[in-house]
Amino acid sequence: MKIRIAFQTGCLLLAAGLIFSLNAQNTGMTQLTTDGNGPFQLSGEWKIVGSTTMHPEKSSFLKTTPTTDKSAGIILGKTGAKGVATLGLGDIVLKMDFMLAPGSNANLILPGGYAIKLNDSWKSTRSDANAVGSIGTLAPLKNAAKAPGLWQSLTVQFKRAGQNTAAQIERLTLNGVTVQENAFLSTPPTTDIALSLNVVTGAAAFRNIFYQLLNDTHPVTLSNLSYTLYKAGNDKPKALVAENLIKKDTTSILTREWGMGNNSYYLIYDGQMNVAQEADYTFQLAYMSNAALEIDGNTVLPYQWNDFLQNYVPVTVHLTKGTHSFRLHHHKFTWRRNGLGMFVVTQGVRQYPLHVTSSLPEPTPIPTIEVTANGKAELVRSFIQRDGEKGKRTHCLSVGTPEDINYTLDLNRGSLLQFWKGGFANVTDMWYERGEPQLLVPMGAAITTTGQTDIAVLKDLNAAWPDSTADLTFKGYRLNAAGIPTVTYRTANVDITDEIIPENGGLSRTINGNLPNTYVRLVSGKNITMLEKGLYEIDGQRYYVRVDPNSKPVVRTVNGKQELLLALNGQLHYSLIW
Repeated sequence: MKIRIAFQTGCLLLAAGLIFSLNAQNTGMTQLTTDGNGPFQLSGEWKIVGSTTMHPEKSSFLKTTPTTDKSAGIILGKTGAKGVATLGLGDIVLKMDFMLAPGSNANLILPGGYAIKLNDSWKSTRSDANAVGSIGTLAPLKNAAKAPGLWQSLTVQFKRAGQNTAAQIERLTLNGVTVQENAFLSTPPTTDIALSLNVVTGAAAFRNIFYQLLNDTHPVTLSNLSYTLYKAGNDKPKALVAENLIKKDTTSILTREWGMGNNSYYLIYDGQMNVAQEADYTFQLAYMSNAALEIDGNTVLPYQWNDFLQNYVPVTVHLTKGTHSFRLHHHKFTWRRNGLGMFVVTQGVRQYPLHVTSSLPEPTPIPTIEVTANGKAELVRSFIQRDGEKGKRTHCLSVGTPEDINYTLDLNRGSLLQFWKGGFANVTDMWYERGEPQLLVPMGAAITTTGQTDIAVLKDLNAAWPDSTADLTFKGYRLNAAGIPTVTYRTANVDITDEIIPENGGLSRTINGNLPNTYVRLVSGKNITMLEKGLYEIDGQRYYVRVDPNSKPVVRTVNGKQELLLALNGQLHYSLIW
């Protein structure tokens, strides 16, 4: 086992702010229309389509359907096709989806001539300058490419070169994985201020192209500030009574320094927000202990706890142009570090602080404790917390491989919970300090399943799939030479074995067992489409499932969802490709 512990100091608040900025910019962005009537102009062999289907291995396999809305359709280009948009001089946030045919290469060229490679590097195990997300000789942090024929997502926040500063990729995420961050580009910029998409070889499709120009204006400022400081314990006071009043005064700055250092106190700021333009504004509070925010007499952020200074607490409020009253509460506990900050961001504006720098000290760094596979597979038992579930999954086994293809099993249910590529396991929540809440988090963007059992007895093919199998019991596992487990379950006095290994850029699963009326559900999703015999695409080209073309899979619809089943009457084999 290889354990990497990374402390991020100095840039923690910057990184947190940058993440927030990208998330906050998701609304209010402008879509680049594809009908030629907007700033996006197409030349070469382009086609506007309603949908496109490609194959993970066959470059000549290409199907399309017509579009009913050319302004928001999919643009499909072949070798030499080019799309150009002149958007202006500001820094830019750009989001889009793209799809590549096998062996294809394309470029997203940012203003100044900086080309981000969009190429078929799916099966490469290296993060070099030929991987998706590379910029010139600047290799991505990880190769997060998906298989050809699948939709891939890309978000980039780009700062153009200044008179004395180099251009900067502030953040580039590919398929939910950060592949470039705070990267300065050494190549001098060209005079080209356009944004362009170039299909270098093969075929590439693009959709949902949104952008937003950023500037450094400050549309919200504070004025007429005053503060009131009270003595307080570590319990929320029922009332702020006069005998606990320590000081009341006016001030020109928002700062923690009017508090009582490391002692407990309750500090209230009153003042005005001067808003230069009507918009939705997102305020981010950085503090430890408790805080609350009121605007125009309305509680927009209720009194709530925050553990760490780098955990920002956001709230979005629509503000009209003019002056708005505000009140900021900060209740600091004795045993929590002192710090108070309030940031603001809105469409087209970079996040900026409303507090003074000294009010928010550099937070104590929290390490990222990462487990990686080195030579053999690594296994980690942990809890897993799934979105939408109140309780944790308590009996989970995560497997990381040297091929950087990883997965998690729920041993209680006999369920493949999630699978992902890239780094293996973030175990900070397990091994840092007291190890609470004992959660393992994937280091890559995971594809999650429904979390129900994968093996079930059905009285007929119209029966609903159960959440779990009552008498399915985990009996243990054995490891092969590569460290991969073969898990054994027992049900109805019959053993069922389950082995999942990395293979051909994906995962290959083999289940052995023989029980009457027993099925394995390979996948459940909104839609399952057969590309060819034995190959299915899942949920609008999110990932593929491949089965033996001679097998007899069942595709059925139950409760509005489709399921792909195979009968378990011996050995069953299928692959997941993404």
